[in-house]
Amino acid sequence: MEQFLQIWCSILDTLDQFDKSILLSINGAHNGFFDAFMFWISDKWIWVPLYVSILYIIIKNKRTETIFIVLGVVLTVLFCDQFSSSLCKPLFHRFRPAQDPQIGALVHTVCGFKCDLYGFISSHAANTVGVALFFTLLFRNKVFGFTIFTWAFLNCYSRIYLGVHYMGDILCGAIVGALFGWLCYWLHGLMLSWMPQFRYTQHRTNSRSNVDFPDEAMLPFYWTYAVSLFIIAVFAGQNIFFC
Repeated sequence: MEQFLQIWCSILDTLDQFDKSILLSINGAHNGFFDAFMFWISDKWIWVPLYVSILYIIIKNKRTETIFIVLGVVLTVLFCDQFSSSLCKPLFHRFRPAQDPQIGALVHTVCGFKCDLYGFISSHAANTVGVALFFTLLFRNKVFGFTIFTWAFLNCYSRIYLGVHYMGDILCGAIVGALFGWLCYWLHGLMLSWMPQFRYTQHRTNSRSNVDFPDEAMLPFYWTYAVSLFIIAVFAGQNIFFC
């Protein structure tokens, strides 16, 4: 048993050192433009118009189901956030890179942005991946799925770039987010199955089709996403921060 614990501790130490080397490599390759770009990518308020565009799509195409879909999203975020912030971070006590006594002095920060003390697992990664998977399963649209997962990826990458999460924090957060996103989508489908008026059109494979959300229905989301990225790029080019 003691030998097993020694091996396990050695593996964890190796992974920790690998995590720190990746963090310092990504965080160290910084410049003025990407400092501002990643700062705004990581900001939750800049994405409010994107959330509104998704809500608009849902209301326009599935008006009667809106309350159930919103409930599913709220549960996804609630489960992801509470699991990561209220359970994992107090339990594991893993320092964020910028707060880590070993490498904190080597981490480049933007506007002194360090967040709180502990960072495992990443709430950002859990929330964004959970929401992205929930909507991907809901809309059944490949272009939308690819686009919203690029949004989730940018959010996750920005947390490493800004020095507030290790890659391990992000990967574990993404796994948790995917699990809760799938679970809440399943619960959403279960609720609708109890109500005959909300049953979906089915394929012969008995899986839901995307007839409720065709490509043209996704246009408000694509335009809002493109405009948001353009505004972030303009802010970055002008080196605009609201610290």
